[in-house]
Amino acid sequence: MKHAFYALIIIQALYELVKLFRCKSLYQHAKVFQDLDKTAKRWYLMAHPWLHVALFMDTIGLLLLGMGLFSSQWVCFLVVLVMSFSQIQKLGAWAVFLDSLVTIIVYAFAILNAYHLA
Repeated sequence: MKHAFYALIIIQALYELVKLFRCKSLYQHAKVFQDLDKTAKRWYLMAHPWLHVALFMDTIGLLLLGMGLFSSQWVCFLVVLVMSFSQIQKLGAWAVFLDSLVTIIVYAFAILNAYHLA
């Protein structure tokens, strides 16, 4: 079970890596999406279907962070969970970049420390 969990964490780290390189686009889409009414949001999501993937991956990420709190690396997952709920990503594209970078580093540290590779 430990291996499956950390395999999912690796997938989340890869998703964060993609977010790292698409931080400006992601921030702009999120900013536009927040200002729309309900009908316009539905049309906007149909025009940009990869936003569904981002929402799905973020939801799975939160579930994994919750599960990670019960592991031996709980401090790492708590740090990422606090960053997720701090809403720092609303400050700008630079904040999305910084959040993704820190998340990747923390995930890598948790994986390396769990398997005693460092």
